[in-house]
Amino acid sequence: MPDNTGRDARMKKEELSTEDDKKKLLLDMVTKLMEDASLNSENAQDIGFVMPATDDEPEKFVRLSDLERSLEDMALVHEIAINEKFQLKPTSPGSVGYVVQKTVKDAYWNLMRELLAQQPPCYTMVIQLLLDIKETFKSLLRGNNDRALDAILVVLDEHNIRQLADEHGAAVLEHNAQFIIKIMGMACCPARDAEIAALKREPDPIAQLRGIMEVLDKMKLDMANFVLASTRAQFVRYSVDYERKKFAELQTLCGNQFPATMAWLQRNNPAGRERPSEEGAAGGNNGVSATTVRTVRLTDVVMPDYYIDAYQELIQPGADHPFPELLKLDLERVVQLKEQAMRLSVCATVMQLTCATVPTLANHPRRCDLAAKLAILSADYPGKVELQELLESLCVQVLDCVSAHADEPSGSAVPDAAKQALKTQILRIDRTMTVYSVVWRKMMQYMRELLLTEREEHVPFPVCFRDYRDETVQLAGQFKRIVSHNFEVYGNFYLQSMQELV
Repeated sequence: MPDNTGRDARMKKEELSTEDDKKKLLLDMVTKLMEDASLNSENAQDIGFVMPATDDEPEKFVRLSDLERSLEDMALVHEIAINEKFQLKPTSPGSVGYVVQKTVKDAYWNLMRELLAQQPPCYTMVIQLLLDIKETFKSLLRGNNDRALDAILVVLDEHNIRQLADEHGAAVLEHNAQFIIKIMGMACCPARDAEIAALKREPDPIAQLRGIMEVLDKMKLDMANFVLASTRAQFVRYSVDYERKKFAELQTLCGNQFPATMAWLQRNNPAGRERPSEEGAAGGNNGVSATTVRTVRLTDVVMPDYYIDAYQELIQPGADHPFPELLKLDLERVVQLKEQAMRLSVCATVMQLTCATVPTLANHPRRCDLAAKLAILSADYPGKVELQELLESLCVQVLDCVSAHADEPSGSAVPDAAKQALKTQILRIDRTMTVYSVVWRKMMQYMRELLLTEREEHVPFPVCFRDYRDETVQLAGQFKRIVSHNFEVYGNFYLQSMQELV
């Protein structure tokens, strides 16, 4: 019989207990999320989140009700941690579940319409619906607007509703519906303002009541996403701990056999960097002195700045090395980052060349229009369109813009020779071109500084990307999240492996 009282056994039990506690914490968070947003088990079947496609699986919809199972799926947990735009969404209109729900709801509202058409009208379903709406408001307004909630509790009091229905019939619909819409307008986020305005104009009482319920469901989802965003840091921490645990299990099975990962680290981490040589420490040129190494301080691991080179290698246009095994969960994300970086750099280079040729365009409103059109034309690059084909399309757009600008009062005529020179420059854009190389380096430097600096607002934005500021900031932010998360999980292994090679 095994000894379950020894130190090792106690440690295993403690580790298991800790892991169970972390998972229970997250499940408790999900339960609270559903309660705070007035989501019951039926709602949890209707909302969830979309997992992007991977090499092995197509895009799929994961219901909130399946989140407990999802916490056992490392890819799903990783998606929550890395995807800043992760949000709960309603089921897709094209899904079977959506069609079934719509059929049931249509039947419900048709029945209500029939009951109200009777002589005398039957208000039983209306009364129950108004009471359900009151319960929804208890969750949506709790702690946010106590005065509005008190008004709801008085107006939608069951006794008052029944009395109004008995004494004034149809007034129970009109009076309460207008009151509810007014409160919804106070409680909803700005994104719902147009829908609230449309509800006020709806002449059909049943259609208006149905619209109220549909907007309330959206408000519940808004609340759920707000709660989820506020607890996202705990999901991120769970993902790091869970992935570390799975990596430890993987190591017990196959050791440290990750050849692509080791080759990737060695290419970007020459011998002597992890442990500076005596010459380097003394100020020589053969090592990296400890004072020259900047670091990124993560939760419980410190990343030397030269590891950023390794991660940036993955998005270089000419990189064709085997992808590191320990970054496989982010393969699709890294590919998308690389493609987006290439698109933005090409467009920014074209804008630089164009504004240098036509200085009056630099601060002209037409500049924004040109930049937007270049972005649209480059949407399929590099996946479906070759660089040369893209450049030809961009060149046509640029020359059209230059000609139109020349015809404006504030424009200036551009000689044919200058247009031809601009066309030649645009068609020559590639990795060897000086202007493109400078633009690319500016993006890489911006990504690096964003990782190294604790206060992102202190990082100067590269002027050459001024036309694509939002896209560039988003790109750099995604790169930072991928790098930070990956090094949080595997950083100690990377550091130890490189130390052993010194």
